Amino acid sequence: MATIVRTRFAPSPTGFMHIGNARTALFAYLYARHCRGRFILRIEDTDQERLVDGAEAAIYRDLKWLGLEWDEGPDVGGPVGPYRCSERYHLYEDHIKRIRKNARVYRCFCSPGQLDQDRKLLSSQNKVIKYVGRCLSISEADSESRAKTDKFVWRMHVPESGESIAIQDKIRGEVKMTPDIIGDFIISRSTGIPVFLFANAVDDAVMEITHVTRGEDHLSNTFRQVLIFRALGYPEPVFAHLPMIGDTDGGKFSKRAGSLSIENLKDEGFIAEGIINYMALLGWSPGDTSETGEKFSKEELVDRFDLDRVHKSRALFDYNKLRFLNQTHLQNRSPEDLAKLVPPSNPKWSGIWKDAVALIQHDISTLNEIHKIESFLEQPDFDSSPMAADVLRTDQNRKIISQGLVSIKEKISSGSSIEEALKDGIKKVGKDLSVKGKELYFPFRMALTGKDAGPELNPLAKLIGSEAVVARLERAVEFGSQTH
Repeated sequence: MATIVRTRFAPSPTGFMHIGNARTALFAYLYARHCRGRFILRIEDTDQERLVDGAEAAIYRDLKWLGLEWDEGPDVGGPVGPYRCSERYHLYEDHIKRIRKNARVYRCFCSPGQLDQDRKLLSSQNKVIKYVGRCLSISEADSESRAKTDKFVWRMHVPESGESIAIQDKIRGEVKMTPDIIGDFIISRSTGIPVFLFANAVDDAVMEITHVTRGEDHLSNTFRQVLIFRALGYPEPVFAHLPMIGDTDGGKFSKRAGSLSIENLKDEGFIAEGIINYMALLGWSPGDTSETGEKFSKEELVDRFDLDRVHKSRALFDYNKLRFLNQTHLQNRSPEDLAKLVPPSNPKWSGIWKDAVALIQHDISTLNEIHKIESFLEQPDFDSSPMAADVLRTDQNRKIISQGLVSIKEKISSGSSIEEALKDGIKKVGKDLSVKGKELYFPFRMALTGKDAGPELNPLAKLIGSEAVVARLERAVEFGSQTH
């Protein structure tokens, strides 16, 4: 067994990567980097019928976008390749021959219909559902004869008597299962193609994987794989079965939820730093966060991460928390960076786009929300806003805006910047008319933006310029004077 920590991520290219298996990749990556080990990517493509075109390329793309670089894999090679399981059949064949010498392995000719009947009968009797051992007693000669014409699988026999099988889990400690629960399990088809369970164990052994991280839904299969390791004479890796992810209402989290694929989250405007930060907290405790909060960079996660701090209990997926953490990372980006990531819809705003993004940066949770600022760059359409009529057509608000407009024009004519002119003009009309607070500022917000909320008015005024400010106020006065 290798002394350096070696972890792996072994996805099947049967669909897009979702939060659940991306978290598995992240935990394997973080632990390898924390221990100065190696992170291996292996593509589990033995089930050819379920492969999806483009899924393997999407795995590479998503992992690279998340920043989870691998040290060995199908595209970069390595000392224990190939790293695509469909290219390792010769290895599996050798190990099937080897395990047949070291353990009781036999052909099973039971049809799917017969196995289904067995399961139903066991279920009706409230018994453990497992293979009943019907073909265990077939002689070697009969087995050889039937194999010439009948379909079969290879099963590994597990005696029902004997000591419990124990595994050491980094998260759950020692976990045991009695052999009578396991039953004889399939390791290979008659074609020689191994089932996932067997191929997965062989690959982990040959690739010298020291730590296997995966969901707790694989725990029952781990005991079968331990038996495979022992029968083949390989040392067992350290296992870490991650808690399942549930919805905030306590229900089961569906990995097929398309909106939670990494690709879709990216399309929704989430950035890699936010997703990585959130996924790390799905079942792992960073320790004391009283001073740092829960915002972590990938480098900080590598420094803190340890499998010993992963919880046993189900992790709850909270979309609002994902948005919050994404927002904290967006605030760390420069406006220049965000402006490049999200260009304006209209090229005419290119010259002011960086400053426009800066106006809204601290109010957004996703990249897609940056486009909200565009509505503030255009002349407000008061005619389509019922609120505009309610606000701008009162006698007091018409007077506030009209007198403010006069003062602002005077300030601009005397050489004041538009920010100073707007600030001083509003202050003067407030003093002249004895109004303040929201009663004073809200009419100007509606006049300049057509909305009841948005960026601060002075920076917005600087962005759009004095001509646009004056034009919007004049239009607001005109609109406010209309009657219907």
